[in-house]
Amino acid sequence: MTFSSQFANWCIHYLWLGVDWLFPPQCAGCGAEYTRWCGDCRRKVQMVISPICQVCGRPYTVDAVCERCLAHPPKFDELRSWAVFGGVVRKAIHRLKYQRDLALGEVFARSLAYCYHQQGWQVDAVIPVPLGLDRMAERGYNQASILARPLAFYLGIQFLPKALARMRETRTQVGLTIRQRQDNVRDAFLAQQSLVTGKRVLLVDDVTTTGSTLDACAGALRMSGATHVYCLTLARAISS
Repeated sequence: MTFSSQFANWCIHYLWLGVDWLFPPQCAGCGAEYTRWCGDCRRKVQMVISPICQVCGRPYTVDAVCERCLAHPPKFDELRSWAVFGGVVRKAIHRLKYQRDLALGEVFARSLAYCYHQQGWQVDAVIPVPLGLDRMAERGYNQASILARPLAFYLGIQFLPKALARMRETRTQVGLTIRQRQDNVRDAFLAQQSLVTGKRVLLVDDVTTTGSTLDACAGALRMSGATHVYCLTLARAISS
């Protein structure tokens, strides 16, 4: 990590400590006072652990490439997620996305950094999955950027929030089948060739289910010259 990255990381951390001193926080998972993410909620997190598909990262019978990825290889190199989307993690992500608890980005960037280091990846830049203009106007911020910016500082890696853009509005992916999700985001993204050509990039989002959005983003990055695309999400929705 460079000195400038360390300084930026230090500034962000102590900025939120100052905010917490003025306005005491509540735990995003259980509402306990004076902490953003309490020890009890940390212990309740269900991690995504092996065996998993070695490409898409979904739970699998063995640590190998799943049938889906063998039949239809995704455009990203690998996808990994820190935790299962449920329980306290689901509550925390909803708080980040819909209740403007932006300090959670700095809290959970540490978990993403841990997950990243476990993979042994080497990347040149961190890129958030972009929101559409309508959703951005409604929410006022992109939760993927709130996670990706402090992660980039932690890792000492370049943060490129403008490297990828959503070129058309898409339906919410909730409730759609895999095929519908793929059709929904097909050709929806455009990458800036001048920013990604020749680079190994880390694509960051809050939640993945089938990986369709990340795959569409990875395709745009590949078309613009990215040599490798790794994907990292805070959580993964897993069907029972």
